[in-house]
Amino acid sequence: MTFSFQVVAAPMAGISNRAYRDIVCSQGADLAYGEMVSAQAITYGNKKTLELMDIADEASPRLVQLFGSSPEHMRYAATVAQELGAEYLDINMGCPVPKVVRNGEGSALMRDPELAASLVTAAAACGLPVSVKMRSGWDVAHRNAVEFAQRMEAAGAAFIAIHGRTREQFYTGQADWQIIAAVKRAVNIPVIGNGDIFNADDALRMLEQTGCDGVMVGRGMMGNPWIFADIKAVLAGQTPSGRPDTAAVVAMALANLHEHIRRTTVAVCRREGSSDIATKQLAEQLAVCSMRNQLGWYLKGMRHAAELRRQINVLSSYQQIAELLQRYVAETADGEKP
Repeated sequence: MTFSFQVVAAPMAGISNRAYRDIVCSQGADLAYGEMVSAQAITYGNKKTLELMDIADEASPRLVQLFGSSPEHMRYAATVAQELGAEYLDINMGCPVPKVVRNGEGSALMRDPELAASLVTAAAACGLPVSVKMRSGWDVAHRNAVEFAQRMEAAGAAFIAIHGRTREQFYTGQADWQIIAAVKRAVNIPVIGNGDIFNADDALRMLEQTGCDGVMVGRGMMGNPWIFADIKAVLAGQTPSGRPDTAAVVAMALANLHEHIRRTTVAVCRREGSSDIATKQLAEQLAVCSMRNQLGWYLKGMRHAAELRRQINVLSSYQQIAELLQRYVAETADGEKP
């Protein structure tokens, strides 16, 4: 496998939907992970789970991230993802959320390397490259990232993404980039570093300090898809442009919302077997509700952002939100930076 993913968008629940993946790739991300989907739910044919794998006409490269603890479910889910058009598979072994960990999934797998390895082998049976997203360990006393990464490589992992925090840390404290460097030295497969990349300079420093093959941006991309263009600029020796002015940010936010509504409407109408007005309105409401936080992140740093978020949180249609934000832009000084 030729590895060319130097700048990567992390999988984030409620954020890494198809609309946002298309946006970050248009801004320079070499690869955008999809939201993690349950291998068990895929095996049982859960329609909403299958809808999360919205990759049918997505530009290459197409990566589906799976989570689970059953090799049988993982093998089946990998085959389904491949049939839908996936070109790469990733197994989540880093999610710290209690409801995931309780089932022996996500970062809980770092306490069971043997089971984790069997999941990689099972997924790889379909013939696609399989990667692993992991953490530095379960807690500070059990930071087993180096040994764990070597075990995943032996099981057939094509590359690894490592978040430099333990499960116990969740997203607090500081990411340990040195353990990313240690993993890179210990394996022969590409390593993507993840943790505390909030601007282009952070990305450059991580690459220099760890020797990793690529950087993964998570929280730093929330409401800021332009970070990928900035990173690409810095890597090319150019000056990054940063976030654009208020009008451009609002235009991107509304484009993101519009596309998310469109794709959600297609999925809901298919699921319900109806495309009547009521079903389309329901789909729009669901899409708007799911994007309220993301719209808030776009507005971060703008004047009166808190009031805008408050108003958005009680609106339920694209038209209402577009009118609110366009009125805000009209009342904002031309060229003001958000």
